[in-house]
Amino acid sequence: MTTDQAAQAPSLTAPLGRRAPAFLPSGAVPSGTLRAVIDEFAYQPGGTPVLTGISLTIRTGELVVIAGPSGSGKTTLALALAGLIPHRIGGEFSGSVSWQADGADPVDLTTLPLHEAAQHVGITFQNPEYQLIQYQVDAEVAFGPENLALPHADIVARVRETLVAVGAESLATSAISSLSGGQKQRVAIAAALAMAPPILVLDEPTSDLDPVGTDEVLQVLHHLCHERGRGVVVVEHKLDEVSPYADRVLLVDHGRVIIDEHPRLAFLPTSRWREAGVRPPELATLAEQLPGRFGGTVPLTVEEAIPPLAVLSIAPLGPTNSRALANGVPQNGGGPAIEAADVSVSFKGKRAVHRATLRVDHGEWVALIGANGSGKTTLAATLMGFVAPDSGTATCFGRPVEFGRIPRQADRVGYLFQNVDDMLFSETVAAELNFTQRHKVPAGPNAPSAQEVAALIGLSARMDAHPYAISGGERQRLALGALLTRAPRGLILDEPTTGLDEAHTSALFDLLARVRTSLGSLTCLLITHDMRLVARFADRVIALREGEIVLDATPRRAFAQPDLLESCGIRPPVVSVLHSRLAAGPPEVAVHVDELIRLLGADPDQGGCHVGDA
Repeated sequence: MTTDQAAQAPSLTAPLGRRAPAFLPSGAVPSGTLRAVIDEFAYQPGGTPVLTGISLTIRTGELVVIAGPSGSGKTTLALALAGLIPHRIGGEFSGSVSWQADGADPVDLTTLPLHEAAQHVGITFQNPEYQLIQYQVDAEVAFGPENLALPHADIVARVRETLVAVGAESLATSAISSLSGGQKQRVAIAAALAMAPPILVLDEPTSDLDPVGTDEVLQVLHHLCHERGRGVVVVEHKLDEVSPYADRVLLVDHGRVIIDEHPRLAFLPTSRWREAGVRPPELATLAEQLPGRFGGTVPLTVEEAIPPLAVLSIAPLGPTNSRALANGVPQNGGGPAIEAADVSVSFKGKRAVHRATLRVDHGEWVALIGANGSGKTTLAATLMGFVAPDSGTATCFGRPVEFGRIPRQADRVGYLFQNVDDMLFSETVAAELNFTQRHKVPAGPNAPSAQEVAALIGLSARMDAHPYAISGGERQRLALGALLTRAPRGLILDEPTTGLDEAHTSALFDLLARVRTSLGSLTCLLITHDMRLVARFADRVIALREGEIVLDATPRRAFAQPDLLESCGIRPPVVSVLHSRLAAGPPEVAVHVDELIRLLGADPDQGGCHVGDA
């Protein structure tokens, strides 16, 4: 794409079809520039540099996305931009990070006390647990402004406006310990916004949020930039969701910034991203495979992608690859593996699950989706026996679930927690994998040895390592491996890919596919907000809304019902939305880019492609 073509591309002053939030933190924001020139940074003297040759400038009024594979240095870069390196977080640092308000002298953030640096650049961490310190939500959000000695009325206004901005106003008097992971993430963002810094750095702020919640937060951040004049830096894996809001996208790999472009240009060719282990947006893949339609640039929204494709005919969607369908639901005749019948659960008088009935057959992979707080984890925990229902029954591979007696189910079903660090407690990888056999924990027949599991999960060379000395992706595999030593017939996975990049996500599910093959059958109940993951792996989708099951269908049929999914806090993959819009609401939609491309027919004289040419 030439410079002239880039100049003619639609500018993104506001994403199409977005609504601005009703309230945002008020007050004047000084315009200025954040500059980072980092020659090198290593966490240990003489160690391998984590950042190298960084030269980065960020202006207020700009939303910058930092992407990269796990271990690329993007979180370290975020910490450096907030002035936490090298004095708060030690290491060998060479370079400078400074904030300069227009017309003023630059301020070296690396030399400031933390509370002073936070007034120039605020930060929220990937795990909100690390920064939430108060008992109640409104007290948490008020903590920063109180320490600035602001008038009481200003503090109250900031608390109210920031909680509304992140969609958490109803949580103001809630105990933080009672919140879901996604709700805690919203509170952490609100607390950072309440400090009203001119630059805000957020490390994966939407990692625990449902798709609708993700978009709401991104709307807030976009509005903070383009209406309130703040600068926002977002470290994020969700490139489909965040790209429409970005002014620049950076790809970080091996501690270096290797791409720094407008999102219309940054993702082409997509091979640069895939080689780095990062999944490019679906619309970028579509535009690359249909260059005659998009002129070498990337549409950022479905609305932008429709006109170039609307003139093309769309072939009917062929038979699904799933098992034979009955009313759109796969049936394999294997009988129920996991069942809930009319299950209701409440906590302190508040309904969490209401009369839920579901069935997961032997060998079936079912995705359980819904908004934060919709009851997904509660329902899954009931199926495992962690939670006793108020009413209803649950069965696990033909036997009633014994509530509060987890070992009774553990030889048949393994439960992978959302935070796998809560599952690791031994001093070495080998000890974790040997726990089942050493302590005679109930296991299924023909349970594999620790060595066999270590080879399967790719940790044979790390048996003597401490679990917290290996990477996050390796810990994810280790926790899963510890479950596999029991030879379970089924798995319940609670948000297993939160914070994982494309490479680690693919590695985890490739591993599950190998387990499925080696065992001959593996039943899986997957809780996730990642609809592309659902499209790739799920046989069936069950959606919860306020504790009730409102949808049970194949991914193709589920993603063809965007209004219903929206009411559940879910949005279908971009390619499914695009197919639905182009075909005027078909009963089933494509769930993969290559699937949609195969359905498109075009006149080659118009610069398109025939089916199969892509």
